[in-house]
Amino acid sequence: MRPLLVWLQHLLILLPAVATLYVVNIPTAANYVGYILLALLCVRITELAPRFAYLLVPIELIGFGWLSNTYGGLLYFLLFSGIISIFLYFSRLVEIAAMMILSVAVLLVVTVGISTETAWTSILIWIACTFLLTANYANNRNRVKLERLVENLSDSQDHLEQERARAMEYARQVEDYAQVQERGRIATELHDDLGHRLIRVKMMTEAALHLMEHNPEQAVRMVEQVRGQLEESMNNMRYTVRKLQPVETPNVRRYALHRLIEDAARDLQIDVSFELTGKPFPLYPSIEFVLYRNAQEAITNAVRHGGASAVEIGLDFASDKVIMNITNNGKLPKDVSYGMGLKGMQERLTVIGGQLRVSLERGFVISTIVPNHQMSQRAEGE
Repeated sequence: MRPLLVWLQHLLILLPAVATLYVVNIPTAANYVGYILLALLCVRITELAPRFAYLLVPIELIGFGWLSNTYGGLLYFLLFSGIISIFLYFSRLVEIAAMMILSVAVLLVVTVGISTETAWTSILIWIACTFLLTANYANNRNRVKLERLVENLSDSQDHLEQERARAMEYARQVEDYAQVQERGRIATELHDDLGHRLIRVKMMTEAALHLMEHNPEQAVRMVEQVRGQLEESMNNMRYTVRKLQPVETPNVRRYALHRLIEDAARDLQIDVSFELTGKPFPLYPSIEFVLYRNAQEAITNAVRHGGASAVEIGLDFASDKVIMNITNNGKLPKDVSYGMGLKGMQERLTVIGGQLRVSLERGFVISTIVPNHQMSQRAEGE
């Protein structure tokens, strides 16, 4: 649109100047042509050096008005060329308004010495020209705003994509770290539990062999004890291996609490209840993993160390966090010591900014508190 206005600006000087030669008797044509060329030069200089528009545009308006008063004819059209310069080289509304007031003043001075019909025609053309240029100016401003908005939206989308990529990478690292910690815990558990049992079975077997000739009854009782130890070790091994097996069905969530509850109730022969409060919302896979592993660890510790026969799991979805309380009816210790199990739970929560709390007021209660960054960022955005 801008090149078209520049061409129209030059035509509004050339065409009225040529037409005036035919309708008005110009005594000194050479001077007239010189003035017209000077007007074109002034417009051209303004185009090449728009930073001087504050000086050149008022000169154009006043010069065009002087030419119209001096030679008459159709030279009042030159003022409309000056109006185009106003909208081409000024962007602030105050500046445009000041220049338009100057153009109105020049137009009124020019129309004093011409006929009433010509004066009204020039005023109507000025109004139409101003209306069209104002509409074009508003359209350009809206287009610039829209382009800036699109650019900002594009930058925001790029930022969101980067944040999403970082979040996915962070979740992957958390899961990898948690899995490494879990493997280490299982390895330690197998070493301390199964290894100890196998060593004891080996020693009891050797003792039974020595007692076989001298005290067969005691040897038989010892062999029965060995059988019990082996059966218990096999059950623990099956339970551990089952937890390490991947989920075969792709649509089943990998770390679903209801599967953990079913497996624990079946394998450990305990009562496990579950209560959900609040309005559930989607969680990152890393948070699901931490909740699952902490629940698994809490149930195992309740049976192994506390001798619990019943476990209650409460999952509360708050606006900015998720709280999982696990209560068991096992025997209460005098004080809470952070062994390998509780330390592993705390380490998993530390990675995602969560907290672990242990209470002995209403039974042995382990609380896993996980902040929900998704809801927090959404609340800040609103």
